[in-house]
Amino acid sequence: MEVVLRGVSRRDLRGSILVTGFRGFGMVGYMASKHLALALGAGKVGYILADTMPPFIAVEEDGIGYPFDVYYSREAGATILVNRAVPEREVADEYSRFLAEWAKNVGFRFTVLLGGLSREFKPPGDEHGYRWLHNTFYEGPQLEAPKLEYGLGVMGPLALLYIYLDYYEVPSIMILPYSIVEGVDYDAALLGIKVVASKLLKVTLQLPELETLARTQRAEFERIIRLLEREEREEHESRGIYM
Repeated sequence: MEVVLRGVSRRDLRGSILVTGFRGFGMVGYMASKHLALALGAGKVGYILADTMPPFIAVEEDGIGYPFDVYYSREAGATILVNRAVPEREVADEYSRFLAEWAKNVGFRFTVLLGGLSREFKPPGDEHGYRWLHNTFYEGPQLEAPKLEYGLGVMGPLALLYIYLDYYEVPSIMILPYSIVEGVDYDAALLGIKVVASKLLKVTLQLPELETLARTQRAEFERIIRLLEREEREEHESRGIYM
């Protein structure tokens, strides 16, 4: 595996904040990193060339997207790795270890991992909408939400990357907005971006497209919840009627 850089060097990326995620619950990690790169106006500066590359490219807002693209914003001090594909199962471990070793060699200030946490674990009345955790090497800003609770966990490439970042002593923080499990959760992705932008990068972003998608999806969720509550209420009332 190798990182192919175009127009920047590893020295340029040193000291920036690395942000990445994968297509997990709600596709939060992928959607958040992709829209963060777009909102920052980050330029594509390279890609990861894996030993086994997913066989696809995609035409997107900023041109041709490869499976594992690297973006960089000098103004925001951010490097964003957009994982459009999930590494094949047989190379996921190698890919995660390679990324962690690369992060160590570059010398990022710290690494931000974005993913989704199932909404079924969201406590009633929670006002934050996410949970987080960090390794012992992280000395960056602390977040307002509670840490990930005892008994909960993370699976997949995001967990592997966290483990290897810790092994290589790379300061890392993981942010997990509550998300739907299936499909795309625009609201969770939007929240993840806002936390990263305001608390870690210290920038203000305009995200009109994602905010519109999130607002529409939120309204649909609320409509479905009201329907389910009404059905439950009507069923409960019908049990008191005897013929």
